[in-house]
Amino acid sequence: MTIFDQIKQDHDTVRSLLDKAEKADGGARPVYEELQRELWAHGKVEEAVFYEALARARSAKTETAQGLNEHHLINGLLDELNAMPADSTAWKAKLQVLSELVRHHLDEEEEEMFEEAEEALGDERAEELGRIYAERKEQALAALAPLPKG
Repeated sequence: MTIFDQIKQDHDTVRSLLDKAEKADGGARPVYEELQRELWAHGKVEEAVFYEALARARSAKTETAQGLNEHHLINGLLDELNAMPADSTAWKAKLQVLSELVRHHLDEEEEEMFEEAEEALGDERAEELGRIYAERKEQALAALAPLPKG
């Protein structure tokens, strides 16, 4: 799988988790925690592998900088949500804001950044980055997994 396939697969997972979190009534915290782990792992690995490779490509510098800024905003909203009770109206409203920002970010990457990145990276590099991305993502999720109870 290429880096684009890997990222698109992650985006689909995030969209599904956002849907579940938005629909969860009263039990949103466990879904939110899974969403948070997925966003953290995806964001860090995407920055280290995909964005870093694109930072060297002149044509994608603006999109890369914008993506990094959006990751920063997403992480700020996650921090705010962590400090709030999940059963409050304010928490639900903030989750909606997070959802809108994340969905916008994912769409923008897929519709704008991928096209420029495909040209900048080429097929062979995209395959190589896909392998690296998958390996690092697996490691990141393992590191963020909750400890077993007992």
